[in-house]
Amino acid sequence: MSKISSYLYLIEYKNGDYEKMSKEMLEESVDEIFNDVSKIIKRYRLQNEKEKKFYKMTLFTDDHCFSASDYIEHYNDLPKEIWGTDFLDEFDIEIINMFN
Repeated sequence: MSKISSYLYLIEYKNGDYEKMSKEMLEESVDEIFNDVSKIIKRYRLQNEKEKKFYKMTLFTDDHCFSASDYIEHYNDLPKEIWGTDFLDEFDIEIINMFN
């Protein structure tokens, strides 16, 4: 089964602006941007894939009302052989809990 080879976070703001952030950038700025965020998506690639396909995992959106446990349960139930063995990490769970 494949592991993640690279990833970043796509941040959408309530004013319509977008920003790409590394995990470190998001960790450093999360308190500052908390009230302005409308969506957070983790975009990643898997190692050893023939096609260079991007996967996207929504960690937060204000378009829908899901509880943090609903997000986490949904992602934990996805097949690891398709989505990767390590696509949901502790930081992602922390972001899900913080924003939902």
